[in-house]
Amino acid sequence: MLSGSRGLEPQNSPACGWHRADILAEVRKRGSTLAGIARSVGLSRHSVYWAMITPHPRANLAVAEFLGVSASTLWPQWFDEDGKLISKTPLPRPRPRLEPSPRHSSASSPRQTAA
Repeated sequence: MLSGSRGLEPQNSPACGWHRADILAEVRKRGSTLAGIARSVGLSRHSVYWAMITPHPRANLAVAEFLGVSASTLWPQWFDEDGKLISKTPLPRPRPRLEPSPRHSSASSPRQTAA
C-alpha cells in the first residue's frame, strides 16, 4: 500500500540532492519548462539545461526559485545554505559502454602481393 503524502521533496538522500529527472518533472508539473525559466531570467535555454549537470549559479538559482526551494536542497554538492557556490565540480557523466572491436589477425586478412 502506498502512502498518499509524498511531499514536494523527491525520494533522494539530502547529501546528493534531487535527481535531474525529478527537477525536470517538478518544473513540468508546475506548468513550465527549463527553456521558459531561462527566458524569464534572460538566459539561453542551453544555460539552464547545462546547469542540470554542472554549476551555473544564475541558472541554478532561477530553477530553485521557480520551484520554491533553496539551491542547496537541489544541489547540496554545489551550493551552501546561503545559495553561494561552494564547488564547481560537475556531476559525473555516465560513460557509454563500448563493445570491444574484434581484432583481426594478419592471417585472416588476405594481403595483396606485388606482381
